[in-house]
Amino acid sequence: MGSNVFGNPITTATLEAMPEYIGKVITRTDRAHVALNMKNAEGKDVNARKFVENLKERYGNGVSTLCLIYNATGDTLKHVGYHDWRGHIGESPYPNEIANGQWGAYLHVKTSGAATGSIAATVYRGKNETGKDCDWMLSWYNPWSGKNRVYTEIREGHHYEEDHWDYIYNILSNKGLSYTDTWNGCISTVTTGVSTSPIFEGIMKLVGA
Repeated sequence: MGSNVFGNPITTATLEAMPEYIGKVITRTDRAHVALNMKNAEGKDVNARKFVENLKERYGNGVSTLCLIYNATGDTLKHVGYHDWRGHIGESPYPNEIANGQWGAYLHVKTSGAATGSIAATVYRGKNETGKDCDWMLSWYNPWSGKNRVYTEIREGHHYEEDHWDYIYNILSNKGLSYTDTWNGCISTVTTGVSTSPIFEGIMKLVGA
């Protein structure tokens, strides 16, 4: 795992050691449920936030987005794409993989010398309860001036390999500080703050978790 993921993976073996799951058939939704309940266990949420705040401190002044995303989907999520409308990823890359029960953390920053803000999207691929590939798209809109906004959606695997970005931008730029999408047994929730460098939080999970 990369240096910008936090927490121990929650696997079938994790659940098998828990009294309530002994002798039971463990499903993907069971693993997702335990991950969601342990979202802030062992200080992993605090460690992820400290990491991204340190990235921001090293970056300095200027519009940026301190991104924290959590995997409670029951399986490992893999990074499969991103799109920058304004700005670019900072010092730390998008986490390539985020295991079930882990936080990923990264900083997205404005372009140096440009009054354009931090507006972008990232895409992670996982599975729903039945094992079908699904892509979670999470996006943030932190302009140079004006209101911050967020948007997320879930679609079938490989959906974002086609160019949907103008369509998504039009939706994103008209949303608010939080948004939730539910699709094909999957849920994605995103929130942000009102400052010029807010915390952006995304939670990816399964229905029933």
